[in-house]
Amino acid sequence: MVKKHINLCAVRRNAKSISVSTKLITVVKANAYGHGAIAVAKALERIAFAFAVATENEAKDLLESGIQNDIIILQPCRYPGLNANNIIYTLSSPERAVAFEDKRVALKFNTGMNRFGADKETVKPLIKEAGKYARIHSVYTHLRDACCASETDAQYALFDNFTGKLPYLRHIAASGAIERERKKPYGAARCGIALYGGITGFESAMKVTANIIETRHVKRGEGVGYGSATITEDTDIAVIDIGYRNGYRRLSAPRYVSIKGIKRKVLAVCMDCSITECGSSDKATDEVEIMGESITPHELALSFGTNEYELFTTIGINGEYDYGY
Repeated sequence: MVKKHINLCAVRRNAKSISVSTKLITVVKANAYGHGAIAVAKALERIAFAFAVATENEAKDLLESGIQNDIIILQPCRYPGLNANNIIYTLSSPERAVAFEDKRVALKFNTGMNRFGADKETVKPLIKEAGKYARIHSVYTHLRDACCASETDAQYALFDNFTGKLPYLRHIAASGAIERERKKPYGAARCGIALYGGITGFESAMKVTANIIETRHVKRGEGVGYGSATITEDTDIAVIDIGYRNGYRRLSAPRYVSIKGIKRKVLAVCMDCSITECGSSDKATDEVEIMGESITPHELALSFGTNEYELFTTIGINGEYDYGY
């Protein structure tokens, strides 16, 4: 059985390390980056200033779970359908302001990412129209690349130009710009990947395991998995119960798992299972670490040809959650 073991204490420690210097808007979209949105929100409701989700449906799930913190919906929508007072909609178009009458809104400005947000020509009309109809909670933008100082400086400068005289909470910093927020506080930061340990300086909170289904001994020249390739020497192999249906991508680079603390090479990935090297004493039901202490998220993401964001949100799909406190 594929299991995602989530260390909520690690998530809390990461959150506390951020919240000591700024209000923390906790990003729990995409099921809290695969960590379980409701469980994470419950664990952080006393630390988080607010939560951020992508869609109304994600917000509704938090509401129904009893979360009373403010919930910011990051994707603009045309017609608001939730009436709870702790819901904050993103508004980025002055023409849509009338549809949000008496709703709480966060105004989104485009400073270079060109995804959502009012452009410089519509910033003032947006502020004016939103002020007529809605209750403005905050103003914000989204950084393109927090690791690029020149790009980020330009976005900060443009955001300051848009918002410097406004009497609302401002938030621009994401996980990669926490140090900037500490040096030049805007009042709040929206953090996702840092909470889950996906960047340097924060504690990893997810471990993924599977189990051996069966083992066998194959001889040199025999095949393992799909395709015509053969192995070059006699090998003990294990079939484990994780495959690409669980987000465990087919091989494009060398990859390893850990069995009883020993790294073993992955030989093939199928839809519902994978085949790895193993030891002669390994047996059915033994636990296999797919990602954790021995196989770090960064190492696994590299073998997938992606990054921790995509890894966290896809690995272990269709598996069970096991929460540790």
